Amino acid sequence: MSLVFTVTVLTIGAPSQTVDKKNRPETPLLRLTMISSKDTYALKEGILIKTIFTNQSDKTLCFPKPEQEIEVPAQGYLTIKIVGPPGASEIEAFIDHIDGRGTWPREKLLLEIKQRWIKLPPNETYTTALERVRATPDSPGQWRLTETYLPPEGSFGGDAYRNELKSAANNAGCTLPETEVSAETIMINVVAAPEKK
Repeated sequence: MSLVFTVTVLTIGAPSQTVDKKNRPETPLLRLTMISSKDTYALKEGILIKTIFTNQSDKTLCFPKPEQEIEVPAQGYLTIKIVGPPGASEIEAFIDHIDGRGTWPREKLLLEIKQRWIKLPPNETYTTALERVRATPDSPGQWRLTETYLPPEGSFGGDAYRNELKSAANNAGCTLPETEVSAETIMINVVAAPEKK
């Protein structure tokens, strides 16, 4: 498997997707809930969050473990948009982007789905590990965080690869989520450290 590593700059926002969405379901099969490790952080302190994926369909869903804050189209990934209070400076965070061929041949993909992918029955949840958000608030006030899950689609091959993923998931007895979905925005409070006397 050959991988190409590049670095992209994120100006606090989710990347736009230029994917044909004509055959995707209107209602997302997944619901995301973002949970911060605490409500209040000190200035320049790293924010820790975890994400809960809830299957709101009547089918068992399956998908690779999503990368957090690393764009991996072949695997699916989570991005976080951070918006500061009025007057806060714009934050830039460097996010790795990995373009690579998807798993192939089909037999290998089926084995990967059966052995490594997350299987999420109806109304069940999957919770990610606690992860540090790459961008760190640099001024006091209320900060808004929104997270978006972008399901696997492949770096190369477009619709053909996505259709192969869907077909392989169906053969493995599960359904691949296809719709980008965002969590409700959460608020965190950032406070300046007390001055030392």
